[in-house]
Amino acid sequence: MLSDNIKRLRSAAGLSQEELARKLHVVRQTVSKWEKGLSVPDADMLIALARALGSSPAALLAPEGEQEVEAAQADDLAERLEELNAKLAEQLEKNRRLRRALSIAALAAACLGLLIQLLPRPHGFFAGLYLSRAAGSIIGGADGPTAIYVGGSGPNWGALLILSALFILSILGLVKTRRR
Repeated sequence: MLSDNIKRLRSAAGLSQEELARKLHVVRQTVSKWEKGLSVPDADMLIALARALGSSPAALLAPEGEQEVEAAQADDLAERLEELNAKLAEQLEKNRRLRRALSIAALAAACLGLLIQLLPRPHGFFAGLYLSRAAGSIIGGADGPTAIYVGGSGPNWGALLILSALFILSILGLVKTRRR
């Protein structure tokens, strides 16, 4: 069992949970959970854990009593883990790029919308584009080419609120998806 192997190898290496946690840059409670079988390390952490304990990932994953794994099996397992890790890293990078592109598009839309709402001339021009007869006040002839539609005198506060929230969320998305 993984939990038993971690505990046995940690003790054999003469490390406390705290010392092992420091080596792996995790908290002691994480090591404790691994040893109790309440959680398991991910693939990257499993490799780092094996290195810290002077073992191999295959030895950590081996069933109890079968710790002596042939070198060929250990190498094969290490290669497969490396391939899976590379594929996972590639997929995570693609997802990060997609989220970043969406954040940039949302930021551009929010900026354009805020400009339209806050600048008087563009707001007046665009207000005429989306103002319908039902939404606006009509001065003059109610039907035909003499009808004059009158929009509101200021920005749409609901739209400003939504666009501001979109702006802030876009900035947060850009910060979260930056390359580390």
